[in-house]
Amino acid sequence: MYELMFRHDLLSSDGSEPDGPRLRESTGPLFGGMARLVGECTGDAERAPVVAAALWANLHGLAQLQGWGSVGLMLGEGREDALLEAVLTAHLGAR
Repeated sequence: MYELMFRHDLLSSDGSEPDGPRLRESTGPLFGGMARLVGECTGDAERAPVVAAALWANLHGLAQLQGWGSVGLMLGEGREDALLEAVLTAHLGAR
């Protein structure tokens, strides 16, 4: 299910299927909103799409590692929030 949410190659959205999924048409505006929020957080609207993509990729990696149980093995159980905070700080700056 995780892959179906984000792998555009698994769900056609080219319009060739009249009742087919429209993944790209749905997620494009969502990513635009994320980039806008990143721009507000960082104060750098010009770089916001690249920073948002880096954050997005980092969060996907974090979700995958968490799903495999790797985060607990690397950091010890209960440290997931600290890792998430480090990811957000790395991309958005300190609060």
